[in-house]
Amino acid sequence: MSPGRFLRSTSFRLLAWYAAVFGASVAILLFIVYWIMLAELEEQLSDSVERETQVLAELYRGRGLDSVVRAIELRVVELRPPRRYYLLQDASGKRIAGNLPQMKPTEGEIVLPVSSLFPDRRLKASDPADAYPVVAQGRRLENGEFLLVGENRYRAVKAREAILLALAWGIVVTVLLAAGGGAALGVGFLRRIEEINRTTRSIMDGDLSQRVPTRGSGDEMDQLAVNLNAMLDRVQGLMESLKRVSDDIAHDLRTPLSRLRHRLEAARGKTGSDGEPIIEQSIADVDAILETFSALLRIAQIESGARRAGFSEVSLGQIVTTVAEAYAPVAEDCGQQLEIVVVGAPTIHGDRELLTQMVANLIENPIRHCPPGARITVGMRQEKGTQVLFVADTGPGIPAGEREKVFRRFYRLEASRTTPGSGLGLALVKAVADLHGASLELSDNRPGLRVSVRFHVNGDRSTQRIPRAKLPAASPAA
Repeated sequence: MSPGRFLRSTSFRLLAWYAAVFGASVAILLFIVYWIMLAELEEQLSDSVERETQVLAELYRGRGLDSVVRAIELRVVELRPPRRYYLLQDASGKRIAGNLPQMKPTEGEIVLPVSSLFPDRRLKASDPADAYPVVAQGRRLENGEFLLVGENRYRAVKAREAILLALAWGIVVTVLLAAGGGAALGVGFLRRIEEINRTTRSIMDGDLSQRVPTRGSGDEMDQLAVNLNAMLDRVQGLMESLKRVSDDIAHDLRTPLSRLRHRLEAARGKTGSDGEPIIEQSIADVDAILETFSALLRIAQIESGARRAGFSEVSLGQIVTTVAEAYAPVAEDCGQQLEIVVVGAPTIHGDRELLTQMVANLIENPIRHCPPGARITVGMRQEKGTQVLFVADTGPGIPAGEREKVFRRFYRLEASRTTPGSGLGLALVKAVADLHGASLELSDNRPGLRVSVRFHVNGDRSTQRIPRAKLPAASPAA
């Protein structure tokens, strides 16, 4: 990644803010520590001066004035810069000992400026003995003498300078570490963003098989990659489904439309009874086309979720019984046996018209594809806290490898597409089931096929039995 692009990136702005906020926070913390340490240094300096004053005052009380004078002279000789300062004056104000000039007695803690220490000598700023103010403690002794003990601020000033230098380096190092750590994180973040951008560019170029790489860390970026990959899988599936639907529509509609055209051309020059059968066949083909388009529009409407606004409490068991009884004569005409087994009266929140259409499609499917003599069972049962609508038959069934495909629009097991139908029946069933939050599964009935739709019931879950209706098998149709 080029430096210019990195400087314009969101990661760099976040890095700059992070470094600024982190540096400011550390600076505030360090300056708080600085002021606390300064206060502590000043307190230590005052305590040191007070202790020395107390020592000399005790020596005066115990051994007299001469002992104090000798002690001050020894201290003045032995001290090296930075040093202490002493002054002993008699009751009249005359200087007796010390290394400070005579001054007006002042009791308590005072600060002596540099100009008052040695007024007769030119001061040198580089001399630590003279270049710093003196913190002093003045005290009157028992016989009126005045004792002053002081210490310059050389060590306090040097300690403050050292602390300031440490604080400055601490802030610099903190900002550098924050910037370095943020840059490392930012580069890693941008690298992963670039992987996503590279994948999306490949997809925009037409390669729908590309997926965002994951690192297995389980962090937010990995979760984003997983979600994006799931979305891409869904998009790819929809695109492939759309392509299949387009191909199937072209195939399914081309043949009846071609037949319709030829028949209408044949009927163009005919009159009377000779042309009527052709016109009737043409109308039937047009009806088949309209039925296909109506089914497609219905599925699209269901998948959009628009029908949820009309949901109400409906008795699923009653719908199953009513629809099955309506199809019983049809099954009988086909030489098939239809049995209704409904246990309980489950009530669900749904669309009565769509549920009726779903049950009708599930029953029509085995009637259309099973041979004469087959047995078809339609029923409801409670299983593991759910209500299961099932339609089982003893027909040819569906191979295991084809069961997921039959829910696609226009998909047929018969590749030649010579049998009646549009291939939209089970697609409509799947759409209705998804709309109602139900799961749909196909299984082997041994022999035949079992279709199960599992509903989460929100209403009555009583075990009231609806009377079974069992129709005798009719003779096979001629």
